[in-house]
Amino acid sequence: MINFSKLAVLGVALAAAAPFASADTITLGSFGSTAGLYNPGAITVSNTAVQYVGNDLFTSDVISSPPTVYGLPAPEALSSFTPVGTESVDLNPEVPTWQAALANSSWIGINEYAGPQSTSNPEYGYYEFQTTFSAASSTDTGTLTVSADDTVEVFLNGTMIIPFGALGSDQHCADNAPTCSGSDTVDITAVAGTNTLTFVVEQAGSGPYQGSGDPSGLDFDGSLTTPAPTPEPNSLILLGTGLCGAAGLLVRKRQTASL
Repeated sequence: MINFSKLAVLGVALAAAAPFASADTITLGSFGSTAGLYNPGAITVSNTAVQYVGNDLFTSDVISSPPTVYGLPAPEALSSFTPVGTESVDLNPEVPTWQAALANSSWIGINEYAGPQSTSNPEYGYYEFQTTFSAASSTDTGTLTVSADDTVEVFLNGTMIIPFGALGSDQHCADNAPTCSGSDTVDITAVAGTNTLTFVVEQAGSGPYQGSGDPSGLDFDGSLTTPAPTPEPNSLILLGTGLCGAAGLLVRKRQTASL
């Protein structure tokens, strides 16, 4: 004879143990490794502090006649990489000069004067920043949103996922996203373990080096989700058997009570 009471207990136990867990979320956001003129407060994200790791400059330290840099090809890697200190600094976006920082992030730059407040122009060229985060599996998927001045190209684990926005007339920052007044959003998929996001910010501009009014910076946020595990077929069969047992026990009790 089938012991319905035991099956009922098994059904309850399996329902509690079955892997119907909610999905895990990885949050991403830009924040400097040091505080600058602007301190955005606590930023709680899964990635490390953004590090400034190197540059590829167009000009010498002394610029008498700024070069025209519009339309230069996007460097998939910095061609003459110059290592630098590993600090990046939080910047004041000084809205509406730049759009406000994205959710749970801050604008960052190579020093506290790179942004639109108290500006001291970075030299024209490309500036590389990096951050890392960990993912549980290669099924973690989500989106990344990026803004920059003048513009930026983005790599995830060495693969380009966002190209530079076209500079156009460059009267403010780039004419096309990602720019300081317009973001670009893309879908991303992580790999299991450590993931590296690389940002190459293009500083073009038309003002003199170390002059005012030509800021440079980077801002991003995003999230990835780990799908909830799917129960194995055997677990579903056992769970169904247990639930059927629970239903049978209930019917049996009702029949007994009616006698």
